[in-house]
Amino acid sequence: MAGITKKRRIAPDTREVLYGFHPVMEALTAGRRTIYSLMVDRTALSERQTQVVELAERQRISWQTVSPDQIRAVSGSDQHQGVAAAASAMPTDSIESIVTEIRRDSGTCLLVLLDSIVDPNNLGAIVRTAHCAGAHALVIPKDRAVGATPAVSKASAGALEHTRLCRVTNLAGTIQWLKKEGVWVAGLAMQAQQTVFQADLKGPLALVVGGEEKGLRPLVRQHCDYLISIPLRGRVDSLNASAAAAVVLYEAFRQRQTTG
Repeated sequence: MAGITKKRRIAPDTREVLYGFHPVMEALTAGRRTIYSLMVDRTALSERQTQVVELAERQRISWQTVSPDQIRAVSGSDQHQGVAAAASAMPTDSIESIVTEIRRDSGTCLLVLLDSIVDPNNLGAIVRTAHCAGAHALVIPKDRAVGATPAVSKASAGALEHTRLCRVTNLAGTIQWLKKEGVWVAGLAMQAQQTVFQADLKGPLALVVGGEEKGLRPLVRQHCDYLISIPLRGRVDSLNASAAAAVVLYEAFRQRQTTG
């Protein structure tokens, strides 16, 4: 029609600024992101900055010296440790591809599903523990939950850069699909009668960790195969999400190391 110009849809810029020694170093090491450029905040490089710059140079990534205030401005954080990098967003995988790959390679999966975790520090701590305990991937809802931000990478001490992530629209629907694929789904709930130390965590398993305030949402809880709790003896009646996830992940790790 005359007088109407069809606009092109322009893809949003998915670049972000990683900050801190470990996130930048691990991003360079993992090679999962595109690193566009590197920034350091001094001409006389510290030992850590030298490590990062040398690794960047080996990968033919440009770097420049800027002021601490400039790094603070582009990263939005005072915790940059004098190092930042412009990078592509963290890549994600589909849950279907991850389960298929795990089944082909090792057979027994360990997944962590997060229901409404909104605190970047909590998510970062969970990512770090999940990576160290051998979890294959984290599954995070697209809505009402924090994503794989630079703050999460910083809180994970760079473990995010080595962790596979899935973003899903419907967590309850994902749980139903996993169950059909033969994966048992265990939800953490402090009211559960079965404790984490009584549960069998050795087979194909998805652990579901609830949000900081309300725990598992009712629909998510309903679709779990079973619920497990963590015994508590102190006056405080609960652990935060990252501490609870750590207890259960390492109990799963312990059980999976048991032979004979």
